[in-house]
Amino acid sequence: MTNHAHDTTWTVGPYEIERITPSVYAIDDVEGESMYLICGSERALLIDTGSNDMSILPIVRDLYKGPIDLALTHAHFDHMYHCDAFSRVYLHKDEIKAWKKILGLVVQVSAVASGKKAKNYHVGDFISLTEESKISLGDRIISVIAAPGHTPGSVIFVDDHDKLLFMGDAIGSGDYAWMWMPGCLCLTEYMETLRNLQMELAPLSDYRMLGGHRKQGQPFNPDGYVLNTEIIPDMGILCGQILRGETHPIKEERNFGFLTYLYRYGKAGIVLRKNKIR
Repeated sequence: MTNHAHDTTWTVGPYEIERITPSVYAIDDVEGESMYLICGSERALLIDTGSNDMSILPIVRDLYKGPIDLALTHAHFDHMYHCDAFSRVYLHKDEIKAWKKILGLVVQVSAVASGKKAKNYHVGDFISLTEESKISLGDRIISVIAAPGHTPGSVIFVDDHDKLLFMGDAIGSGDYAWMWMPGCLCLTEYMETLRNLQMELAPLSDYRMLGGHRKQGQPFNPDGYVLNTEIIPDMGILCGQILRGETHPIKEERNFGFLTYLYRYGKAGIVLRKNKIR
């Protein structure tokens, strides 16, 4: 691969790589999936893998020559398809618990529906995370904030060194949050998560949020918004309005055969099935 020591953005096959700090890279694939590589003094951490046919492992190995671990924001197909290529994988304990109940099946069906080969993942061998977990990379520590909703064990990873929040799909990526899928929590449960996030993220308001599909938001998408803490109270208000029947969907469509509804308030957007309104 070409030496990109002085480049800010470059492309390798289906991946676009952007150096967003001297030691952190954003990697976007042509499917609109966003992954992030945090390079520490002793090891690196890749956040999510995407689902492109070309494995992301050779890309990150070219960026970092030492050991590379994987941390998953949540267990969905488009975030974990290549996790079998990594020997050390971190996943929240509630996600591991939910794997046998529903998430494993959702991942398998999503892979087939997307035209990919279904894989068998040894999730029981993953390293279980809690809100107290710390992942050491040598010169920096990555911490964990629980954000259940999109899945039961969704998390946000915090890098205090570069003031970055890796959000996964917890509150969307600058357009709307998907809360319609099997395994998503109901709105009442999600509202509790939003209340907790508003308190936990208040001291981190100057941190940059990086979503699991970052090009859905500005500056990449003129119809999107910049992902930041302002979305959280708007999302909470929107959930309350939906639960009380005070708002109506602005769009309905089928996602993977399910009839879903898009609601909006302020900067918040949420896509639901009717059975999640409780």
